Amino acid sequence: MKKRENIVPKISELDSRILKILLKDGRTGYDSIAEECGEPKNKIWKRCKAMEKKGIITGATVQINFGQLGYVALATLLISIEAQQMEQAMGFTEKITEVRAYRQYNSVYNIRAVATLRDLNELDNIKQLIKRKLPTTGLKTYIWSGVRNIPENLNITQTTKDTIKENKLNSSQSINKIGNEIIIDDIDKLILEKLTTNGRASFTKIAKEMDLSTDTVIKRYHKLIENNTVKVSVQVNPTIIGYRSILDFNIAFTTSSGLMENVIDSLSKIQDLIIITKISGDYDLHLTAMVRDLEQSFNIQDQISSVCGITKIETSSRKIPESWPTPMQHISTV
Repeated sequence: MKKRENIVPKISELDSRILKILLKDGRTGYDSIAEECGEPKNKIWKRCKAMEKKGIITGATVQINFGQLGYVALATLLISIEAQQMEQAMGFTEKITEVRAYRQYNSVYNIRAVATLRDLNELDNIKQLIKRKLPTTGLKTYIWSGVRNIPENLNITQTTKDTIKENKLNSSQSINKIGNEIIIDDIDKLILEKLTTNGRASFTKIAKEMDLSTDTVIKRYHKLIENNTVKVSVQVNPTIIGYRSILDFNIAFTTSSGLMENVIDSLSKIQDLIIITKISGDYDLHLTAMVRDLEQSFNIQDQISSVCGITKIETSSRKIPESWPTPMQHISTV
């Protein structure tokens, strides 16, 4: 019997345009998509339903501005542990309050965790807890100071189409920094919770579940959008459209902080580079890219290396999740 090969469905130019629109704003209506694509609304609806049936579209979720939920910062923890202890270490790390953990490959640090912090002292507490409970051989931490999250930068049809205009628009909408708290109440938080589960849930359905008027939910949602507290994005299955792994890059620069925004703009033009995070410590930026094969991984590294001022690059890889973006990533702030 012949071994079954992974077959990647061909994504049409129209489907790609639809996905990019929905990755940028997951609540865009079919009529608006139809107008932007120059196609009938019924055709857009059918294409979306077909992509859902094929498993290309898996749902919708939200990006959150954690600073406006009372968090002072996010932090990356890189943990080195012996391979035999990996299962125990992953299980323990995932039980720590508000920490997400991922298995890393091709790095001396084989666990990457992201912690949301309401107090910077929490980071010390988490580090001490990890050192006390796990047989670690190394531990590094980086505090986040800004994020550019651009899932619409996925090169779905593998074209060389220019993405500069799209990324500049995305950046211009990013107005708040991590730690810039805007008071939101329990009703806002519950709306965010429901959108995390289903970013395209109807406002009427959400209102009914919360025993509120639809108009109240709509007003609350638009206020969250205007304050850059939330962004809804459709979710796709990356493996079905041909992606095979995630690459993470930690990068150090000689560039002054005043010029860092120009560097971020340059990096945002690299297709399939989907998250750029400003960090403190040994490195200045953390980059996340989604890649299809080894050749593309080399190509992305070459493009990153061509940016002026880079003094050091550290690369690692991890497995791709079944749905991307994952729930409650940090919204763009730079």
